[in-house]
Amino acid sequence: MRVPGNSGGTRSHAEWSAWFLVALGIAVVCAAFTKFAVAQQIGKVVEFGLYSDDYKLLKKTTTIPIKSGVRFGFCFEADIEFFEDSYMLVESLEHPPTAAGDSGADTGYSVPRMFVVRGGVASGCSSFRARDVTDLQRGIWKFTISDGADVLVTQEFNVR
Repeated sequence: MRVPGNSGGTRSHAEWSAWFLVALGIAVVCAAFTKFAVAQQIGKVVEFGLYSDDYKLLKKTTTIPIKSGVRFGFCFEADIEFFEDSYMLVESLEHPPTAAGDSGADTGYSVPRMFVVRGGVASGCSSFRARDVTDLQRGIWKFTISDGADVLVTQEFNVR
């Protein structure tokens, strides 16, 4: 409440409380947008590149040659705060369109998959193996491991 005749700009307790709540609301909204805009991966890539058929790393690289039999991918670790032996995450791969027979073009997949968990850390590997050159298209191939809406880790490769 203002004091009659006081034009010095003194605010009452109620006005200060209202301003505080408005400022707090703005701060919360800004924090939410900042978190969304600066989305960080929860996990980390521990290995990536070209692999043998028995999943041994042959070469650490993100540049993948177009050739038959090539296998590329990555391995990761992610804190998930789950303490059982395994946990279901979603493995996704997005890539430029490749021929998919009568069904048109294939641009990737998204599948649920169980991963090993030790001490609250999920770990595993994800890869793609081209049977022949028609399985590969030039461009960016992006692997993602997620837990619901939370992206745990991503790894991109440039196929050329």
